[in-house]
Amino acid sequence: MKKKILWGFAVLLAAVFVWMPFPASDLYLRIYFDEIAGDSCRLYYGTDVQGSFTPEQCIISIIDHDKNMVEFRLDSALYNHLTGLRLDLPKQLEQLLCIKNISVSSGGVIRKEYNPCTFFAPENLSYTNETTLSLVSIKDRAYIQTGGNDPYLILSQGLAADIWSLYSRRRLSRLFLCLFAAGSYLLARKKLFH
Repeated sequence: MKKKILWGFAVLLAAVFVWMPFPASDLYLRIYFDEIAGDSCRLYYGTDVQGSFTPEQCIISIIDHDKNMVEFRLDSALYNHLTGLRLDLPKQLEQLLCIKNISVSSGGVIRKEYNPCTFFAPENLSYTNETTLSLVSIKDRAYIQTGGNDPYLILSQGLAADIWSLYSRRRLSRLFLCLFAAGSYLLARKKLFH
């Protein structure tokens, strides 16, 4: 009887630990190109407090020319507050960009990889400025011809919501930690190595 009570208490503690509302992890949006010229890209975000895209709500990412990628970190404080996203490509530069992969990670794990043809499909964009898109589904590549002044794309509400739903609360990691502890305890009781 005492063992059942202890096991019940341990299960209750584990459930509280797994479902306790820990802060979300930061969210990382990475975009990979075949080639890209310029210095930086920007990601503007709207929130439930300030819905418009302002310089105060802008993340600047220096282009990593070795990896041909940009990375935007959306702070965990934005969890449940984001309402829109706008991607600004390098300004004052006309170029043809080939996007080969988009990934979103949080909590140290890639939560989702997007096919560029899906990500930049017309239904996933609510507005574009000085950009012409060509989607090549056979190669899973999106080609974007940018104008020289101010090229940007505003993501649709649905796609933006899908991205920010990927913030990690690390519940799965905590569940595996509890299962590991329980498994270790049970193996120790079996005395397999004696």
